[in-house]
Amino acid sequence: MDRSLSTLNFGITSVILRRKIISALIATGLISGTVYLGIQSGKDNRFVIWFGIASAIAAPVGLGLFTYAFRGSDREIIQQLAKVPEIERLIEQAKTQ
Repeated sequence: MDRSLSTLNFGITSVILRRKIISALIATGLISGTVYLGIQSGKDNRFVIWFGIASAIAAPVGLGLFTYAFRGSDREIIQQLAKVPEIERLIEQAKTQ
């Protein structure tokens, strides 16, 4: 049973990793597109409106996706702490002091 739990945990971890990689790629595309439109709007006035829309919508969404992609989740931190053998003693020590 412990082995199936380990396999399930690996599956969840790989799904999370895939989501983070996809989020980082989409974020890169959104921010790169905004920069590209900014450069083009300096050359041609037809791109100014598209740059404005991208700056208002695409760039913040891209930054949010970057934050999601590179932020460590609380769940991962708790799982890593649960693996520490003396965590219970440290918790008790912290409660008493």
